[in-house]
Amino acid sequence: MLVALEQEDIRVVQIGERFAVGNYEIELRSVDAVDGPNYRSTMATMGVFRNGREIAVLTPEKRFYPVAGMPTTEAGIDIGFTRDVYLVIGDPQADGGWAVRTYIKPFANWIWGGAILMSLGGFISLSDRRLRVAAGAPRRVSEVEGTVPAE
Repeated sequence: MLVALEQEDIRVVQIGERFAVGNYEIELRSVDAVDGPNYRSTMATMGVFRNGREIAVLTPEKRFYPVAGMPTTEAGIDIGFTRDVYLVIGDPQADGGWAVRTYIKPFANWIWGGAILMSLGGFISLSDRRLRVAAGAPRRVSEVEGTVPAE
């Protein structure tokens, strides 16, 4: 299991500040109030950098639905072949910063590849007539009249 490669970081970040998580640098560029069709949102704009080059701009949100009185969190996700980066914006802090959670999950999408590979193997096994049980064959009557052997 690749739990050792998984990285998680929780910190308070000021707007304009960059911080490192593993091989990545994250920059909190702005936090804005946004009105949606049926919610109010606090949306952050965050840049994700690797080796000094920007690879993604993510916009995690903290939404509040007034009719239901329910808050939700929408993570900003950058999907990669060998890893996924999740960014989550939290509550504002007393010093003017924002709580930010960062998760780097290696090979998360490969779970889907494993499921697809298993189902493909199942379909291939169903296509070979030699491996199927003789469903339409007549049953043999055992030597004791009227009984059928267990299969």
